[in-house]
Amino acid sequence: MKAKCDFCYRECTLSEGQRGICHIRVNRDGAIVTENYGEVVALALDPIEKKPLYHFRPGSRTLSVALFGCNLFCSFCQNYSISQNEFYQRRPSRYIPPNVFVQQAIEEKVSVSFTYSEPIVWQDYLLDCARMAKNAAVPTILVSSGTFSRASLSRMLPFIDAYSIDLKGDESFYGRYSKGSAKPVIASLEALAKTSATVEVTTLLIEGEHTLSDVKELGTMLQSLGIRVWHLSRYHPAYKLDHPATSESFLQEALAVAKELKIPHVYGGNSRQDQDTYCPECSALLIKRFPHHVKTFLQAGKCTCSHQLYGDMGS
Repeated sequence: MKAKCDFCYRECTLSEGQRGICHIRVNRDGAIVTENYGEVVALALDPIEKKPLYHFRPGSRTLSVALFGCNLFCSFCQNYSISQNEFYQRRPSRYIPPNVFVQQAIEEKVSVSFTYSEPIVWQDYLLDCARMAKNAAVPTILVSSGTFSRASLSRMLPFIDAYSIDLKGDESFYGRYSKGSAKPVIASLEALAKTSATVEVTTLLIEGEHTLSDVKELGTMLQSLGIRVWHLSRYHPAYKLDHPATSESFLQEALAVAKELKIPHVYGGNSRQDQDTYCPECSALLIKRFPHHVKTFLQAGKCTCSHQLYGDMGS
């Protein structure tokens, strides 16, 4: 009996025993199940800025977890050994029940992050953890490609406090380098920008593949959607794409273009660029990011000029 998966925008219809494009969703006896439910391949305490999230509890730590799997095939994947199909049987894992994972976060007094691979494809485990976390007042974070189905995004919204979403490029870029589509990502960002969740977008810039015109077009679109935070991150060679690393000079040019587009907060990632946060109204320094700690100059989340900084500044 065929069955349909609604975890991501692809909505695979699978015959008995068939796997979805993510490789971990399988039709068993007419029901789609996640084959590696709870089988954790990565677990770590990270600075929240690593996600990257600069406007959600700055300076805090987060307990990051990943199961294997992804629904895209990016030739430049930074985490290919825990996401791409050919590595599925090679990566060791250990079973961690949702309650054990959340209890660790409670004991560490940190948020939880679903990250590293593509959490959308193992969202049953994600949601089981997130529900428990919300009940325990533990903040929840999703780092994702944003390729939700409409149904899966609706399931996420009540349980996720902050989103770090990748927007890789335009539709042509997704087709050439990710075997995917930008359309579900844009639709998801449009929906997320209307919620009370903190939403930050990251674009990994590949010099020679992304142009300054691309940056302007993407940024104009993000600004129109109401996105308030955009990270432009330097590419470094990884997986199948043997391409020179993006230069600091190109990133600096891209940041200059992006900052003209009235997105309040634009940052350069994997770089020597300024990582600090300034008030969009008066330009005062509000968050200073040092190599190993963060200092804020906010009063109840506000600048001295009374501007309310975007995001969740924590307690």
